[in-house]
Amino acid sequence: MKINTIGIMTGNSLDAVDVVLTAFDENTIEDLKAFSFAYPDRLKQQFIELREHIKQYAATEDALNDPLFVQTVESYTRLAAEAVNHLVEISGLERNQIAALGFHGQTCDHFPPSIAGNGQPYTLQVGDARLLADLTGIPVIYDFRSDDIMNGGEGAPLAPLHNFHIAQMMAGRGHGAVAFCNGGNTGNIALITRTQDSEHPQVAGWDIGPFNHLADLLMREYKKLPFDKDGQFGAEGTVRPDLLSRLFNQAAVTGEGENFYHQLPPKSSDPHWYKLVYDESYSFADNLRTVEYLSAYSYVYNLRYVHPQLMLPSLYLLFGGGWKNPLVRQDFENLLHRQGEVLPEHRMIFADIFARLPDNPTVDFAGAFGFSGEYMEARIFADMAYCKIINQPFSLPSTTGCRIPTVGGVYVLPSQNEPYLLTELLRQYDNPAQPEQTPKLWSRAAKGWQNLTSATGQNI
Repeated sequence: MKINTIGIMTGNSLDAVDVVLTAFDENTIEDLKAFSFAYPDRLKQQFIELREHIKQYAATEDALNDPLFVQTVESYTRLAAEAVNHLVEISGLERNQIAALGFHGQTCDHFPPSIAGNGQPYTLQVGDARLLADLTGIPVIYDFRSDDIMNGGEGAPLAPLHNFHIAQMMAGRGHGAVAFCNGGNTGNIALITRTQDSEHPQVAGWDIGPFNHLADLLMREYKKLPFDKDGQFGAEGTVRPDLLSRLFNQAAVTGEGENFYHQLPPKSSDPHWYKLVYDESYSFADNLRTVEYLSAYSYVYNLRYVHPQLMLPSLYLLFGGGWKNPLVRQDFENLLHRQGEVLPEHRMIFADIFARLPDNPTVDFAGAFGFSGEYMEARIFADMAYCKIINQPFSLPSTTGCRIPTVGGVYVLPSQNEPYLLTELLRQYDNPAQPEQTPKLWSRAAKGWQNLTSATGQNI
């Protein structure tokens, strides 16, 4: 049977609330309607201040109960509800035909095992699931990353299983292996591939490091613009190899001083510790062009981490706003076709990658295959809500490093005492999940969750 869910996503760029209504069953995924609601400038500024506050004072309960936090979360949740309500109005469906909202919340901090080292990992997404359920009249499934973190995983990336579900629908189109490449503030890659002598698909994925983040920082600081639209500023510059080398070695360094690009998957990253390297001896355009080249370069470099027994993809599907920059997109395609600048210290690594790549790999936007790249991230959380309903894992040891396949999320029902489709579906799928009675405004795996779990014997 088809199950309709709505996915809600707001990224680190704080530019919009993306919502998508998607129908799922065992064999198909179909977007019914999608919509984006722009972030008000005031709310964007509140979140910037809140992130700095959390970074300075740590994500403790005291910091998460102050007036700035409470006010920001309420404003954010009301914006998400407004976007959902508008989507429902234009969808032609009744609310009782929608099983749940998949609500990611706004990430304010992320400190996974690959960064934490010997410290305690945590993740912080915020949002008021109860208020969202009450304002929309639809049950909310939320806090998707905590279960994975609590199970030893990175809490990210969550795209690979959704991309795997899409790849299953694409089976038979002549591509033995497919890569889904997300170009957001942080880039991440999901690979659906196999060994040369097997038809059994395997899924892997990880964050590749900063993507839009560094170029957007340059544009905001020097041009007072949010991003380099169509690559018009970068097109005036030249890729500087010495600067590229410094960026590669200094722009993504973890809290323990390790170069993120050198870390083995599974791994996930966070913009909090990205560092912009600017060379005053070069023009702004050269600095920007080199940063944009790094975005494509790091993607191809990360192909070294695909297990040697697995096929490298013949098809690379792009989604996320960063790929709208034609310079970055062309750099990526050129490198996959064995062209472009390669640093001397990486020539053997790239030679090995090139030897494994199929001839003439295809690079295209995900939308060309029927799946809107603009709403890919929102659809991930529509899919996670669906998988929570049918009790299907959404993270694997090969994607996040979790100890065992993990079902993500908890749910809350609206305060109105009515029968809900979600409750009936959970019964149909023999799903024992129970609603959260006292949901917090932040994720269960926020900083210090280990202490609360050990003290109470239960997850927070």
